[in-house]
Amino acid sequence: MKNRIHIAPAILAMLALALGSSVVAFAQTTRYDLLLKGGHVIDPANHIDEVRDVGVLQGQIAAVEKNIPADQGRMVVDVSRLYVTPGLIDIHYHVGHGGAPLDWFAPDARAHALPLGIPADLALQSGVTTIVDAGTSGAETFLQEKEEVIDRARVRVLAFLNIVANGMNGSLEQSVSQMDVKLCVDTIKKYPDLIVGVKTAHYWTREPWDPEHVPWAAVDRAIECGILTNSPVMFDFWPRSERTYEDLILTKMRPGDIHTHVFAQQFPIILPDGKINPALAQARARGVFFDVGHGSGSFWFRNAVPAEKQGFIPDSISTDLHTGNYTVVSMNDVM
Repeated sequence: MKNRIHIAPAILAMLALALGSSVVAFAQTTRYDLLLKGGHVIDPANHIDEVRDVGVLQGQIAAVEKNIPADQGRMVVDVSRLYVTPGLIDIHYHVGHGGAPLDWFAPDARAHALPLGIPADLALQSGVTTIVDAGTSGAETFLQEKEEVIDRARVRVLAFLNIVANGMNGSLEQSVSQMDVKLCVDTIKKYPDLIVGVKTAHYWTREPWDPEHVPWAAVDRAIECGILTNSPVMFDFWPRSERTYEDLILTKMRPGDIHTHVFAQQFPIILPDGKINPALAQARARGVFFDVGHGSGSFWFRNAVPAEKQGFIPDSISTDLHTGNYTVVSMNDVM
């Protein structure tokens, strides 16, 4: 945790106050600009899970220790009833326009769906300091997302690049010709510090198959891009008899790939006898990761509760916040 967080002490103090803590001292001779006293520090990177004090100097974490004397902090905040963590990471979030045209509201627009993205910095209200856009943009629309959001946000924004070059909500998600592997690869290689993987989503969920729309088109192309760029793929998937859930997580997905919306209604997480599907444990043993991706309709308690009671805990908690999501408003809600 030391020297890993850059945040103004005043912001930390206001956050602590908003959460119900109290400022207990203003010292004149100090070692730290801000001292957070008595909080339960959870810092997995440094294997800390206990009550510690946190000293902040010039906007950086300077000390994480037990019982730092109160007179060493210019401002001392009692956080004894709170958890203190490094900035949280939300790996499934939506920013920018994606494929939605700028004139989406015009009668003659190619697509009339709202842009998916919400302001990136809203994440800060729940302690999230890094978000990962989950495929809102593709290779043809990523530069706009970069200029509109990534380059201007206070929160750090990374991205999974949609295998569909136009991205989401542009009426082209079902166009296999838009799933250009070379273009996907070239874009990821051009922005290696910003694009952390590939995303496939929403492909041909119910319509009859035809010569263009074969069952694994989007999945196979996303995986090919992932292989060529040595990057993970995040899967938003709808099982059908010709492409089963078990085939996805046990055959198609590679170690390090991410299955988002794991507790969504379409997945056979819980079998008819009430037992958890053994394919999840088998996939996890292969190195597959499972993500919550709550969303506006991608979380069923009837899947999540029995799974948790039987010992299945997802690898990551994420919000899938977007303009159509009215069921949760922050990472805190989902957690």
